Amino acid sequence: MKKFLCCSLVALVFMMFSAMAFAAGAPELRGTWGGAVKLITKDGDIRENKAVFVINKQDGTMFSGYKIWLADKNDNAETEPFCGIIDADGTRLYLAEGEDGYLQGEITGKQTISLYYLESGRKAKAIKYNLERVRFTRGFIDIDKDGNKTIIRSEIVNVYPLNAERIMREADVNKDGKLSKTEWENWKNGK
Repeated sequence: MKKFLCCSLVALVFMMFSAMAFAAGAPELRGTWGGAVKLITKDGDIRENKAVFVINKQDGTMFSGYKIWLADKNDNAETEPFCGIIDADGTRLYLAEGEDGYLQGEITGKQTISLYYLESGRKAKAIKYNLERVRFTRGFIDIDKDGNKTIIRSEIVNVYPLNAERIMREADVNKDGKLSKTEWENWKNGK
């Protein structure tokens, strides 16, 4: 019995440390992700556009933010909040949108993610988002005077990465504490 309790205690401690290590080592998703959107409707209509996902809060494996995209057949940008979680494998993503719908996806590279949205019923459609982390970009500021979640005017502002220390660690390949021009260019180009 003593041996069983001792082994159980050791296993419990190991699982706690593993869970804490995973939460601390979860992929850093905060920042701006932009890219191509491809949509197909139940009628077979195919449309392509662009979208931006901004992840502005992350706590371990949980994150939240908002997405911006152009509404169907007009030039108005729309925004919608979302929240999500990173799976235990560290590569699968699950998101719930603020209005309706769910997205599943995966981290496909150091600076890329793919998301998939399915909607059934009267407005059935399937959407694929191929997104890349945007390091230095311009972004939208929401101006929603009438509260209907349609951005009636967009202003451009500079957006900078949220985690410069992490980026410096990733880019410093030889780990000498100094970032050479070559290391910086390779990191920017995803090498």
